Amino acid sequence: MRWKWQKRGSLNYLTLPKWQAEGVDVGFSTRVGGVSAVPYDTFNLGLHVGDDPSAVLENRKRWLDHWEFPCSRVAVGEQVHGTNVLWVDEKDGGRGVLELETAIPAVDGLVTQSAIGLMSYFADCVPMFFYFPDIQAVGIAHAGWRGTAQKMGQKVLECFEKAGGRSEKAWVAIGPSIGPCCYFVDETVATQFRANFAETPFLSRQEDGHYLLDLWEANKTTLLEKGVRPENIDVAATCTADNPEWFFSHRRDGACTGRMAGWINMRSSRHD
Repeated sequence: MRWKWQKRGSLNYLTLPKWQAEGVDVGFSTRVGGVSAVPYDTFNLGLHVGDDPSAVLENRKRWLDHWEFPCSRVAVGEQVHGTNVLWVDEKDGGRGVLELETAIPAVDGLVTQSAIGLMSYFADCVPMFFYFPDIQAVGIAHAGWRGTAQKMGQKVLECFEKAGGRSEKAWVAIGPSIGPCCYFVDETVATQFRANFAETPFLSRQEDGHYLLDLWEANKTTLLEKGVRPENIDVAATCTADNPEWFFSHRRDGACTGRMAGWINMRSSRHD
């Protein structure tokens, strides 16, 4: 596993040293190191889950301070479990960081060649991070089962390709999410995957008629279909539902739970 645990001050998070060496910061937060009260204890970064907004904003400040980014240079999308992907730049800085109302509407994927940070929020859904070294561009995507079934990863890759990027040169990382050990789905969900995939080895039928769904493998399949090289795909293989001491999980805890953040930016593109 190329993902590595890091600790800095009160924060524990996962990162990718290989990407950092190339000038790309990537991070996935945990639930540890913040100020939120139960059941959002303690490092909840989601403003939309019922937590005290002042606690969330303090947590976001701690997270962004770690990356040395002001709120005015960070872009956040609304996240609606769709497959819309949008190019953003400096004019989008600050959107969605301090309030929900200013988030970029109806997008689950953000891509940029600019000197801004991209941030999305997760509690079981799959975080995907993208780096195209050939065009110096990065991206982040949020993919639950709906987005995965609709091949969200391919939608992001196609955006980069339209800008001149080549998917065979892309680096893609899949962060912590609910794993195949814990994610049971019904026939309705399985049917949607069968409609979009020629084969579905990532669906394992159970005796009660449900299925265990491997979102990591399903998303990896979509990336390989578009030409991403296997050696350029980093899968954290860390289950959010199975690690309550580190992660929030909507499936495990219900609606009253927090959100982790995914983060990406290009250090080489920063402006003083």
